[in-house]
Amino acid sequence: MEAAALYERFENNLETIFSYIKRGLDVRTTPYNITMPLELNLLCDVLTVAGFPCRVTKDGFDALVEFHDLYMQEGKRVSEVMHRILEDKRAYLRTPEGTVLLKEQLIRRLEYFNEIAHSMEVIARLQQLGSPLQYNYPFLNQ
Repeated sequence: MEAAALYERFENNLETIFSYIKRGLDVRTTPYNITMPLELNLLCDVLTVAGFPCRVTKDGFDALVEFHDLYMQEGKRVSEVMHRILEDKRAYLRTPEGTVLLKEQLIRRLEYFNEIAHSMEVIARLQQLGSPLQYNYPFLNQ
């Protein structure tokens, strides 16, 4: 998907993920509880470098709730900063691994949220249909 389309869908994707988590979608067999705070921290790093101070302090899906609340309050500013990043072809971010284009970092985060929103929709549909588990995880039987 193009960067512009990912940017346009970000708010919708964030809302989709938030609503499924709020409804209690069973995602225990996924790594989202661990990867979500990591991706949110990376997104906040990108936004902070671009001029919007942002920080997520909670773990697990609480990090998503914290970021969602921030986005609901400051959504317009966040969108403006994202737009500015996507327009800037020279801004970069220093990471422990080296130097990365800020635009590329943002696009990766937007892709992550797009993929997670899609997979949560699929998981929800499977659970609504009563599909059998693909694998019998011992911790799900407790």
